[in-house]
Amino acid sequence: MNLNELIELLKTAKNAEDIDKYREKIIELIPTLKIMVGFDQKNHAHQYDLWMHSLHVVANLPRNLEDDMLYLAALFHDIGKPDCQCKPTKPNDTSMHYYGHPKRSMEIVRDIIIPKLSCINATDAKRLLYYVEYHDDRVSRKLKHVNRHMKIASFEEFQKLMLLQVADAQAHIILPIIQERIDVCSDLAGVKGLELYQMYLKQNTRRKNN
Repeated sequence: MNLNELIELLKTAKNAEDIDKYREKIIELIPTLKIMVGFDQKNHAHQYDLWMHSLHVVANLPRNLEDDMLYLAALFHDIGKPDCQCKPTKPNDTSMHYYGHPKRSMEIVRDIIIPKLSCINATDAKRLLYYVEYHDDRVSRKLKHVNRHMKIASFEEFQKLMLLQVADAQAHIILPIIQERIDVCSDLAGVKGLELYQMYLKQNTRRKNN
């Protein structure tokens, strides 16, 4: 399997199980992914091991979008979790936690995976790293979140990130807080996000004219 074949699989597979049939070939192409296989997340919001969770995130994305990096980001987004696992500190909390895992995942993709996949160009690499690093970024239906992301990405990339967040949340156990995340990010990936972006553009135009 080469990278193009992997991307085609991620973009077209009907479900996580169809991707998992190629597990050995995927790991042969990207050996760093092996750490996710069988990794028990030990968290009350997760029903899958880290590998299967990531495959479900891939499969939850809309099929056949043009942005190949979005599908790779879904596969890689949690690869830093094993390095970040920490025990609970609050009474009655039995879940493991993974503080800082998005940044760690980004570092692994940047320093290990991308150099191995040398056919990923600089523009695609930048977009891939953005999706991975901010896949767990907390957002709301407020302009300040669009403002912040417009400093580091395009609006189209921001909306793709929101699709990734929705796909990620859907691969969890759907607790109320998870459903809220799905609802907010779905809005930001759609019309509400566009409304906020138009407000952002108007705000910037006023600043330039003053």
